[in-house]
Amino acid sequence: MPDPAFVSFHADRPAGAAGAHPNANLDADSYRRMLDLLFRSVRLTHPDAPCVLLTDAGTRLDGVAGSVQRIDGPVDHAALMLSRTLAQAAFVERSDFARPLVLLDSDILLNGPLRPLLAEDFDVGVTWRPQREMPINGGLLVLHNRRPAASKAFFARLARTYQERFANGGNAAWYGDQHALQECVGLTREELARHTVVERDGCRIRLLPCDTYNFSPDNRLDAIADGLPAKLVLHFKGQRKRLMQPFWDAFLAPQAQHWWLRRWRARRAVARLQALAAAEAAAVPR
Repeated sequence: MPDPAFVSFHADRPAGAAGAHPNANLDADSYRRMLDLLFRSVRLTHPDAPCVLLTDAGTRLDGVAGSVQRIDGPVDHAALMLSRTLAQAAFVERSDFARPLVLLDSDILLNGPLRPLLAEDFDVGVTWRPQREMPINGGLLVLHNRRPAASKAFFARLARTYQERFANGGNAAWYGDQHALQECVGLTREELARHTVVERDGCRIRLLPCDTYNFSPDNRLDAIADGLPAKLVLHFKGQRKRLMQPFWDAFLAPQAQHWWLRRWRARRAVARLQALAAAEAAAVPR
């Protein structure tokens, strides 16, 4: 099976744009750096995977290295998450599904390959956590190419549910996609924990624990200091974004080096991270 295509979304926030944004404190350069690290981690773990960015015509991509297919479209910054879902839906509908699709946030690093997961028989993979209000996280979705019609129908339903039921108030700007996902899957957090695969309207939905496939470490350097080898997908949400570069430097960047440099650079990078983690812990008031 070919490596999946990895598809992210980002649009530079114009000056004076309407609507609240939870990460408005981050500048465009910071987001481009995160995108660069995301796609570097994709190429490291899936060398043949295409990288795709859904964006708008006003967004700059300087500083994002490597081959990235850019797809411009309309973005309403007052309804950012709805714009993302609609851009994803258009991309999914156009796809020939020659390979699986992985839709993921820009503040994610791949910490291992997804090939064993993609050897399983399912149509859509969603990640869940034991949270009452929004147990399904929208930061990572896997659309398999085993039965493309089922994958496409699920995502079309997701976009339609978002538009019709969860685009009101602030949900169009943030979190509405997760409410729509929960409705499309139709399980409580307790039910999610009891199933691995459920079927909805002919679509086999793989329920993936966030603890492995969408893991967010605590916002401390010592929380990432062991490399988190059991976590395949790392999601540096919110203030955790500051941990993304140190993790890359210590554990992923050395893997891209020539074999004779890899071990030496890895030891140096990990030792530096551990020293920084110790200094940070010592600075916390007791």
